[in-house]
Amino acid sequence: MNTVSMAINVFGGLAFFIMGMTLMSDALQKVAGERMRLFLSKVTGHPVLGLLTGVAVTGVIQSSSATTVMVVSFVNAGLLDLMQAIGVILGANIGTTITAWIVSLIGFKMNIAALALPALSIGFFGSLMSRDKKKALLDILLGFGLLFFGLNFMKEALSTPENLEMVKGWMGWINADGPLSRLWVVAVGSLVTMVIQSSSATMAITLILAFQGVIHHETAFALILGENIGTTITANIAALGASVTARRAARSHFLFNVFGVMWVFAVWPFWVQFIDLLAPGPLTSRADLPVHMSVFHTFFNVFNALLFLPFLKQLARAATWMVPDKPASAGREEPIFEFINFRQVQVPELAILAARKDLQVMGGEIQRMLGQIDELIRNPDAPRGQVVAEISRIEERVDRMADGMVEYLVRLSQGTLSYEEAHEVAALLHTTADYERIGDHCELLMKLLRRKHEKKYEFSGEAREEILDLSRRVQEFLSFTTGSILTRRDILKTAFGHEDAINETCKILRRRNIERMSDNTCMIEGGLIFINMISSFEKIADHNVNISEEISGVR
Repeated sequence: MNTVSMAINVFGGLAFFIMGMTLMSDALQKVAGERMRLFLSKVTGHPVLGLLTGVAVTGVIQSSSATTVMVVSFVNAGLLDLMQAIGVILGANIGTTITAWIVSLIGFKMNIAALALPALSIGFFGSLMSRDKKKALLDILLGFGLLFFGLNFMKEALSTPENLEMVKGWMGWINADGPLSRLWVVAVGSLVTMVIQSSSATMAITLILAFQGVIHHETAFALILGENIGTTITANIAALGASVTARRAARSHFLFNVFGVMWVFAVWPFWVQFIDLLAPGPLTSRADLPVHMSVFHTFFNVFNALLFLPFLKQLARAATWMVPDKPASAGREEPIFEFINFRQVQVPELAILAARKDLQVMGGEIQRMLGQIDELIRNPDAPRGQVVAEISRIEERVDRMADGMVEYLVRLSQGTLSYEEAHEVAALLHTTADYERIGDHCELLMKLLRRKHEKKYEFSGEAREEILDLSRRVQEFLSFTTGSILTRRDILKTAFGHEDAINETCKILRRRNIERMSDNTCMIEGGLIFINMISSFEKIADHNVNISEEISGVR
């Protein structure tokens, strides 16, 4: 086999391995992902519990990168704090070692073809005839088959003596025979994992190289340490553009693994001897080396987690130092969103959750606008310029949030969504439009009050109290619907109660206003502004009903 042919087999096998790993992980997330995400968001109150949660979730979905990205997204959505996130990440490091055990115990101890081909056949043809959960289960089998099919390709490419000698010549510069060269090998392992974006794939390559005798055990161990650092890049990429706390969570993953490599370096000879005592067979045996490597990988992460578990506060402090809070700047535009990160669209459940939370923020901004409008009604002689400027600033932010939300939800809808997710994204788009229209009505109310002030039209004391009471009712309704966005329960009965009360109040206020204009208690021009304000409040209530229907799943 010439060099080109061998390279094609190695890289082709690596492609099959990564494809299988990705397919298996994605399918596992489809089968258990929703439960795992719920589990992850609930069972993380104590650091030890967070660690065990990370082990369990990563063990099930077979991807520490997926778990850490999930954790970063949860932090960004405000469901986990930094301390909880670090605990889960510690556990994810342990959970990911299961993949190495599967490869070392099955890939080097059994006939891979006897496993891979039936798994490929059943998984592929079965998935063609299945849908939803059954298809996901068969995709797990298909991914499993592709994983070992790729592993077999790579093993076969390095099985002939001439190829082995050729690869040994290439790999001569990767040799951990001293402290400095060991550090160099760690850097190589980190770089390769960062490029491939899969520590499991890099681990598989390392296992094959060691099994075929291309590298000795110390080089293999150093590469494993590097792979543990390189895998942290995924979470850090996912955290780009996320909240400060989410970036700190990702940075803590990097710090934790780097500190782990440092203490292993400090006790290197003793640690290698310790691993040799735990694993069966001698370190010099090529057949036993994959198991030694899996033991090294597992115990490194277990000891690292146990070592740093009591020091989570210090780790969080170091991550905070690396990612400080952004200083306030008068010239800098405030961020549009608090929770949305456009990279989250790859995880629909978390993307939808972030959208809901930022819609709550949008609703809160509109409530602030209505509060400022109350101030204009209550105190006509208050510093109007300041209040009007604040209302305009909030309305401008609501418009920017609405535009950004539409872009985000449209991008999310272009991905692979379940029927329920697609329905919810459509509902969130409608909710965004309703909030934007409410913001427009708030701006109209401000303009009506500004015109009233400029023309020196006056409301009677009775009229002022009536319109303030109507505003209070509308704000209570808005607060109720905005507060229900995350719960997503059926709120229609309560919503219709609010609407009926507001409609009845509007009817009474219109009648009283006509009476006041008839007996000259109120100026006709002021009365017309009063009627227009009632109409705006009524339309705000109508949009609140729409939002209630969207929350309840009716629209």
